[in-house]
Parts: sequence; C-alpha cells; structure tokens
Amino acid sequence: MKVTMTLSKSSVVFFKKAAQKYHTPYQKMIRRLIDAYATRHPLP
Repeated sequence: MKVTMTLSKSSVVFFKKAAQKYHTPYQKMIRRLIDAYATRHPLP
C-alpha cells in the first residue's frame, strides 16, 4: 500500500545520513521503523 507523508526537513536529513552510513535506501529505513513500531505496539 502506498502512503504519502510530509516529514520535517530534519527527519529526512537524519534518515538520509543514517541510510548512507548503512548503505541502504532511506525510504526503506523509514518503512522498517514504522513496521517495527506497529509490530511492537499492537492495538487491542
């Protein structure tokens, strides 16, 4: 499913730097973070 989000410039800069460090696309890092959060915090 595709979703469009507006992120702060500082968040995008953070993820781009982290992605460069770990040699991975920054969008993939954001997606994995959201997936991990959703998995660890299920709704009742």
